[in-house]
Amino acid sequence: MRRAFLLTLFAACFSVATAQISLKVAVDFTVTDTDGKEHNLFKYFEEGKYVLIDFWATW
Repeated sequence: MRRAFLLTLFAACFSVATAQISLKVAVDFTVTDTDGKEHNLFKYFEEGKYVLIDFWATW
């Protein structure tokens, strides 16, 4: 389940209209929120939680 989620997430983020990308390994990362609390991607997966990463920009 985790692998399918990660593949879907990364394929959606990095694919373009004419190309498809098949990724098998996700990169672990840690971010700090505005309150100074650190969040680690793989830690949430180990806890059995779902993660949605929204990439949004106005260019």
